[in-house]
Amino acid sequence: MAASAQSDTVSIEKKKGRNFKLDVYSGYSIGFGKYISTEKDDKQSGYASNGFFVQVEGSWLGKSGLGLGAGYCYQNSWIQESATDDTLVGQYTELGSKHWNNHYLLAGPVFIRGFGKLLLTFKLQAGAVLAFSPVFRLWMPSTDTLNPNTMTLSDGPGAGVAVHAMAGIGYRVTDNLTVNLAFSYLGGNPNRTKSYSQFIRDDDTGLYYYTHGELERKKKISTFNIGLGVIFKL
Repeated sequence: MAASAQSDTVSIEKKKGRNFKLDVYSGYSIGFGKYISTEKDDKQSGYASNGFFVQVEGSWLGKSGLGLGAGYCYQNSWIQESATDDTLVGQYTELGSKHWNNHYLLAGPVFIRGFGKLLLTFKLQAGAVLAFSPVFRLWMPSTDTLNPNTMTLSDGPGAGVAVHAMAGIGYRVTDNLTVNLAFSYLGGNPNRTKSYSQFIRDDDTGLYYYTHGELERKKKISTFNIGLGVIFKL
């Protein structure tokens, strides 16, 4: 009986010492660096403006407040109005007003610890980003033997590595609910590549032949984010 009671006590202490937190944030995104550049000669220019983000994440913590977190973030940036009528190098239509739509999967160490009514949050994470934007359009040479000089549009996302750093301060409304103000950096290097075959006529011989190549778009995402959210202790 004594051994059983001691085992139950240890189990309760472990349960109290470890906890799971679910946090949800939304707020304003401010683009900077290459992400907002409109220089046509710079292949990494993103033509992005400001936007917003929404993030959901779960964190498993130990007794000291250190733990691991993983989650999903959606971040949106508008195309700069001054660039919507621009035709970029290697494209045949105007950039237009479609947004950057960036999807992040992130994981890494977190520190969440309370000091009285205050709750401090720090995160340093890495992961992947899938970015949809008109800057990733690729115009591919046609393989049509009847129209060998035409181009076809290939639309799709860029993918790459992402990083996330966040610091937040919250007010503990109850033991299980905290309102949190967070400041974060989101960055990524999405690229898009696509191979093609082109049907070409040799003017000297009059013969047709195929040639192969690859088109690529490399971009950089950089945003500073200010968000308000809630943290639930589960």
